[in-house]
Amino acid sequence: MEITEQQLTRIIYSVWDFQQALSSLTFLLETCDFKEQYDKVSLRRFRCYESSLIVSFSRPFEQTRGGTTIGLRAIGIRLTPEDKALIKKVSELRNKIVAHSSEEEMHFRTTTFPVLDTKLKMPFFQFNEGLLLDLEQVLEIEILIKKLNQGLADFLFKLAQEHPAVLEKYCEPSSFGNNGGSA
Repeated sequence: MEITEQQLTRIIYSVWDFQQALSSLTFLLETCDFKEQYDKVSLRRFRCYESSLIVSFSRPFEQTRGGTTIGLRAIGIRLTPEDKALIKKVSELRNKIVAHSSEEEMHFRTTTFPVLDTKLKMPFFQFNEGLLLDLEQVLEIEILIKKLNQGLADFLFKLAQEHPAVLEKYCEPSSFGNNGGSA
């Protein structure tokens, strides 16, 4: 099982991505009853959890600027057609709605209303505040994240036994040296 240094870095960071996704999913399930009606502020909070879930879950499958993805076959994770379809759906939500606002997926209404008895008009905006995923899809994602986490854990444990030196590393963003950022 030969993997490049870039692939190993992507694999390691995928552990964090899936942890982030699972935390976001957990926060969403703990606070949102999918059968209830909520005010806009609550819906936005749930949408924040959902957006974080979508972005974090999709990140390992998106090609990095260096050209790598998680490469599940290389680490021994096999996906069912249903798993692949779910990943595709979530990635499309990420690419068209959550991380990028594709015009064909924008959902809003604008109107104007008069200000008192003047000729002035005030714009008013309404946005879709609902969730993009239903409860069944969220639960399917949870199962898939746990499957992926287990596959990553198995691969990394085996790697730690066979080649522990490759896991002895520290990776710091290049931006830390450029703008004075801190951890």
